[in-house]
Amino acid sequence: MSLLKEYTLADVALHKKKTDLWIAVHGKVYDVTNYVRDHPGGADVLCDVAGTDATAAYEDVGHSEDADEILKTYLIGTLQGAHEFKRPTPVRVIQQQPQQVTEKPSTLTSGKLTMTLFSVGGLTCLAFLHSRGYLSPGKIVAWFSKNFPNWMHTIPIPKLSLGKGGFSNGFLTAASLSTAIAVFAGSKLMKLTQIESGFTRYPSHLKSKRLEEADPHLIKGFLEPKDFQELPLITKTQLAPNVYRFTFALPQSTDVIGLPIGQHVAIKATIKGQSVSRSYTPTSNNLDLGVLELVIKCYPDGLLTGQYLANLQVGDKVLFRGPKGAMKYQKGLCKRIGMIAGGTGITPMYQLIRAICEDDTDITEISLVYANRTEEDILLREELEKFARRYPKNLKIWYMLDQPPQKWKYGKGYVTSQVMAERLPAPSVDTKIMLCGPPGMINASKKALCSLGFQTPGSVSKMTDQIFCF
Repeated sequence: MSLLKEYTLADVALHKKKTDLWIAVHGKVYDVTNYVRDHPGGADVLCDVAGTDATAAYEDVGHSEDADEILKTYLIGTLQGAHEFKRPTPVRVIQQQPQQVTEKPSTLTSGKLTMTLFSVGGLTCLAFLHSRGYLSPGKIVAWFSKNFPNWMHTIPIPKLSLGKGGFSNGFLTAASLSTAIAVFAGSKLMKLTQIESGFTRYPSHLKSKRLEEADPHLIKGFLEPKDFQELPLITKTQLAPNVYRFTFALPQSTDVIGLPIGQHVAIKATIKGQSVSRSYTPTSNNLDLGVLELVIKCYPDGLLTGQYLANLQVGDKVLFRGPKGAMKYQKGLCKRIGMIAGGTGITPMYQLIRAICEDDTDITEISLVYANRTEEDILLREELEKFARRYPKNLKIWYMLDQPPQKWKYGKGYVTSQVMAERLPAPSVDTKIMLCGPPGMINASKKALCSLGFQTPGSVSKMTDQIFCF
């Protein structure tokens, strides 16, 4: 028997305010009031479906596993009389069979035909000329020696009388001579008429496949996509107010995380009897053997960060699962990447920046606009600026601060469309913009980017989008 309370759709409809917001999804009722401000799509998306059965809208957007896990933490009951949701049947497109094309005769066959015709015609012509006395053996041998390769001199030419020969005598002479001429001339003619193809231009050989080094960031490692596994905390370092670098030890010192660039991990914990899961992007990658490193801001009122991660001590074990996420960066994804990050939203950007800069063959150009309240809030600044100095063609950085110090040489205030136009690459098929930060900043950035000519992204980010939100 279910311990959850049962609600009617009328009960749900009573909670449709931003400060009191319920929704029903797949026969279950959720109180998402406290999630409104953190929703990646913005508060308006939830307000639009407040107090309703939002199953169709939820499925239409195509939420990730992360979203499913987050939604579970707001479950308060079941929906009375709920019906099973059925997806629309996809339309099947039948592709027509291509028409068959009749092959033309090969160049080798036409070459043989040319030789045959040349031989027969030449044979008859020479036999006729010799029978009339126009060709003598001496003239034939002299001309033959002058114009043909040495190997053809071995072809026997019958001894003939110096006078006018009969047609049969001429035919024998012509047969030998015309054969030699036909072989030589025919081979030359074949070279002139033959169309070179892969079969004739290159010698016969076995096809060999050049072995390339495996991408280290695609190697399978510790993480499991379906199962949570424990890792012990080995160091915890405070980087800024409420911001910590957590380092966890993998089972073996030679192990790798198994995390493609651009993806993240989920952390799960039970807090006050409630299972809570959140996703974070590691600052480490598969090149860092034996460790998994995270930079996280622990908000005092945060359920997972404030009440769990902030209180972790060295030796405590944390549950991890992954890899997760729609982004899986590989070299050649695009030529230029513009990045807008706010606060701890720098972590997925740092992961990409590091992978691109550390690959000598990756020439992708990155322009980063990084917004914070104060200079002390800038995370991973030393690491970022080291990459910018070493790889000036790969990385350019522009900081934005709400409260900048005196003689601040970067920007002040919000990341406006003017800042984007000046500091980010212009829209093109070879350009992508990546966003990560507070929901308000992300929504404002999307609108500004679209006004500059970038394509409007969907509710759920895909790698093919021109604007990608982590």
